Amino acid sequence: MTTSMEPTVRRVDRQEDLPDPAPDSAFVVVDVIISSTTVVRLLEAGADYVRPFADADAAREFKAETDAFLVGEQGGDSVEGFDGSPLPSLVADYPVEGRPVGLLSSNGTRAMDRIGHDRDIYVGTTVNAAAVAEAVADHEETWLVAAGRQGEVVGEDVAGVDRIAGHLDGSPPDADDLAERIRETGTAQWLCEMGFEHEVDALCAFDSTGVVPRLRDGVFVSAGQ
Repeated sequence: MTTSMEPTVRRVDRQEDLPDPAPDSAFVVVDVIISSTTVVRLLEAGADYVRPFADADAAREFKAETDAFLVGEQGGDSVEGFDGSPLPSLVADYPVEGRPVGLLSSNGTRAMDRIGHDRDIYVGTTVNAAAVAEAVADHEETWLVAAGRQGEVVGEDVAGVDRIAGHLDGSPPDADDLAERIRETGTAQWLCEMGFEHEVDALCAFDSTGVVPRLRDGVFVSAGQ
């Protein structure tokens, strides 16, 4: 007689707390503001795939070899040789349909690099939390990874992990409470001060998309593609 085991869900509130080397498990990288949400929007906009980078020079080489569109930031600043900012609301105006896209960010793509591009990595955020939970539900072990910021825990990533974890155990946190938590974070307040309150509003549209980016052969495509 065999007994089925309940899937194991583990979480870290900053990427630096991941085991090294990363275990042979599924991972969900959550960098709500902003790279996780940007990957989702890029695939929604018809990008052929999204390749994550932790190094700007490697991204520029990728562009030279493929004529990819590059979006990225480092420390919140633009990157020389890149084509656009990774703010999710800007993606709709980028000519990415049918094209490869390279993405560089200070935290999210660094977390992916830390885990290893040979691992089974999904991208999670507030807007696709329910769909991500459904996508990973059958894995024996899943790590929910709040990317954090340079070793610090950031509230919006923890909120994103809480939303996904809640869907996995059948009790997602209250949407109004979660939205308030996100709006009170330093990053969200900074975006509002910069005139990007609409970005924060969009992040609080919980579970509004079914797009789940999954790493295949080093690039993100929609799960099931």
